Amino acid sequence: MDKTYKVIARKYRPRTFEEVIGQEHITKTISKSISQKKVAHAYLFSGPHGVGKTSLARIIAKALNCVNGPTDKPCGECVSCKQIEEGSPLDVIEIDGASNRGIENIRTIIENVRISPVSGKYKIYIIDEVHQITNEAFNALLKTLEEPPSHVVFILATTEAERVLPTIRSRCQQYTFKALGINDLELVLKGILDKENIKYDDEAIFLIAKQARGSVRDSETILEKMIAYTIDKQYITSSDVIAVIGGNNFSFVREFFEIMMSGDKKKYFEFVKTLFDNAVEPRTFINNLIDYMRVILMLKSSIDDIKILEITEQERDDLRDVANFYSDDEIERILDYILTVEERVRTATNTRTIFEMRMLLLLNTDNLIRAVDIISSSSVVSSDNNDYNSYSSAMPTNNSKHKEENISSNNNKPVPDVPLNPSDKRQIFYNKILSYVEKESPTIYSLLSQGSPIESRGATLIVALPSHIYEMVSSDKRISDVVAQAIPHFTKNKDVSIQFQKQIEGDMIDKLKTRLQATQVESVEE
Repeated sequence: MDKTYKVIARKYRPRTFEEVIGQEHITKTISKSISQKKVAHAYLFSGPHGVGKTSLARIIAKALNCVNGPTDKPCGECVSCKQIEEGSPLDVIEIDGASNRGIENIRTIIENVRISPVSGKYKIYIIDEVHQITNEAFNALLKTLEEPPSHVVFILATTEAERVLPTIRSRCQQYTFKALGINDLELVLKGILDKENIKYDDEAIFLIAKQARGSVRDSETILEKMIAYTIDKQYITSSDVIAVIGGNNFSFVREFFEIMMSGDKKKYFEFVKTLFDNAVEPRTFINNLIDYMRVILMLKSSIDDIKILEITEQERDDLRDVANFYSDDEIERILDYILTVEERVRTATNTRTIFEMRMLLLLNTDNLIRAVDIISSSSVVSSDNNDYNSYSSAMPTNNSKHKEENISSNNNKPVPDVPLNPSDKRQIFYNKILSYVEKESPTIYSLLSQGSPIESRGATLIVALPSHIYEMVSSDKRISDVVAQAIPHFTKNKDVSIQFQKQIEGDMIDKLKTRLQATQVESVEE
């Protein structure tokens, strides 16, 4: 290993106030203060990781201890400037708050601040991840931070400013760093590649910048991977970026949107197989979908500028087709549903099954209920029972004693929240049953959620299922048991049942639904 090699993040660390990209609101304020010899005794820098907090702290250290300092334009040539750039300064002490968080560590600092600087004008303490320091240690530091010796400056850096004690924050000049935009990151990356004499595609740099999510350090780390990957040709293309870091897998996202719009279940299952064959993580894919759903919402709001959308022109044109296909309400429901799927997949042990069954519902937006439509079923049961009696039992089991035992065993369970569709009482009740089933068995839920309540015959709710689902449901007794257990949670009527039947194919089912929607639901007294 070449001991002189420096990683890109260190090699191209900004050395002057002007070189710090995207934080001009901070660099201008501090540099002007230093030029007027108005040096604060303590600074608090907060913001996301990798946006320049520590880099700016070192620049301030150079500005204060430069042979010409305090100055807003450190020379970079004197002994102090060079020591800081090389990481071996005598009067700049960098401390990791995570590993020096105790009161004993802070007492050591308090004792050492009294010692004068070795060669510079100031002794500068840079404490990174300062929020990790314990409250006791903070309290010990408080007096020193408020009235340090005139030769001492504290620069505290954190990604979680809210965890720093208010008494500490009040004694510092506070500056909040922001995540960089894609334009700023592209500027940084292109500048590095130009200095390294490496050619690139603009789209490749865009993909790297987007993947970095506002962090300069992350973008430089990704760039370093790309330079190593393309070392032979000294040219970075968008396909190289996708090969190494996956880009945003927009080709998969675009294909999935096309399947959603077509509603083709066969293509859907083929797509899922392709997704897993290519080792695409379900959560990564879902998060990509969420990112692009955000863009679709912006397109629906007539935002067309790719710099604001943070996508390529081709992606924008493809997503515009999706935006035009769905209504505003459908887009919101899709986004809400995808967010719930991401949460479920994150905690699932059988990731593929949950992903496959849950995402299938996106092929028909009528299956989706928004979060704003969810209410507590306990309040419905207590006050509105009579409205739902016509649906209130699931497929009854032959063993009534077994059924009563199941009911009793579930009486103490918390009643789940129930998604409602106010325009259809049949759907209201069925959604309530599904909410219970989901808690008991996500697998059974994924099957029954594809059903459509089409009519009520007395106290029996008729639910149509696709043929292949109906065969699975009718052959598995566990399903009838779970549905039977669900009903007593939503009604007191003991005569109710749910009956499943095969879905009528073609236009007939639509005609039947239209007719039944105009039919008054029969009421069954308790």
